[in-house]
Amino acid sequence: MDNPEFARDLRQDFHAELARLNRLLGNNKMIIERLRCNPPARVMDIGCGDGALLADVRDAFGAEVTGVDLYACPNNPWGVNIIAGDATSMPLPPSDAAVSVLTIHHLTEEEVVALVKNVGRSSKRFVIVDLVRHRLPIALFSIFMRPLLDPVVFRDGLQSIRRAYTPDELRALVVRGLKGTDAIFEQWVSPIYGKQIIDIRYRD
Repeated sequence: MDNPEFARDLRQDFHAELARLNRLLGNNKMIIERLRCNPPARVMDIGCGDGALLADVRDAFGAEVTGVDLYACPNNPWGVNIIAGDATSMPLPPSDAAVSVLTIHHLTEEEVVALVKNVGRSSKRFVIVDLVRHRLPIALFSIFMRPLLDPVVFRDGLQSIRRAYTPDELRALVVRGLKGTDAIFEQWVSPIYGKQIIDIRYRD
């Protein structure tokens, strides 16, 4: 999916399947619960795919939503505004909260650091949900998700777990990205290493 030559219709099918996977894994619900304590009026999704998560956020809070993705889905089925571009370096739209789900593992270490810095220029908060590189989620994903997913999505999922950051690695990159600021963050890792969350609060 990182290949820009990936056919547009196949990319749209992939995003639809990925949206289903995020709902199966509870990722969308997790983002909404994280934001519920201080409901945002404007939400930006980094690596938004076809905008399915933004549609759920919009329904939950009545928020104004915007997506940013390298390959913007042209006719997304959710009616959300999606901007094509590189979120690690481009000027981003102002938001009360930015989110990113299953995107960080596609970035190099330097890109993660740059993204954390760049989001802080336009947003008050950044909630990241991503995978954990560990043998346990690889085994569980292989056993339980293979029958439920399209083969392309299944293979992509396994590859994504293998290239994900460990909790220590991701924490170190966030610390680098926030160096010189007074931002604070917390990190949570699920008991079976299925996912990790970074919740950054930028300060004025």
